Amino acid sequence: MSPDPWTAFLDWLTTIVVPDWNQLIAMLPLFLVIGVTGPLLSLVFLLWGWERFKRRSGKVRVALPEPQPAPLDADGRPLFPANVPYDPRTGLVYPQDRITSAEDGTTLLIRCPVDGTVREASIQTCTACGTRFILGAARTPAVIRRTGKPPAGGAAAA
Repeated sequence: MSPDPWTAFLDWLTTIVVPDWNQLIAMLPLFLVIGVTGPLLSLVFLLWGWERFKRRSGKVRVALPEPQPAPLDADGRPLFPANVPYDPRTGLVYPQDRITSAEDGTTLLIRCPVDGTVREASIQTCTACGTRFILGAARTPAVIRRTGKPPAGGAAAA
């Protein structure tokens, strides 16, 4: 004789309400890993999203100043300013923190502002008058290269 429907339903419900404890205990390490790493990964993801949201969309890159051509006199010869490294072969004036040229690595020269004596950029004291000049003490301003475009609809907002 088959059991009545109510007894069959209670037997089926017992398999759901009363679990197999051995199987649950065997899964306990998995539950611990999921319970600890899940919230931590969620927190890291939320912080990463917040940082992405806060970050400005424009990107500014700071580049090193490039050597510039020296101004020319009336005869077409380069005029090199005092206390600035230069390369007489190429006629380029370099930023204040350079000692060697970017092209071939040759030593740059500097003209003394007091007596006009020319010395190598690696020598900090003028051999004629004793004036001391340290390269890079007066920092060269950074060159800012902007990537991207201004916002659409007119001039960029300040």
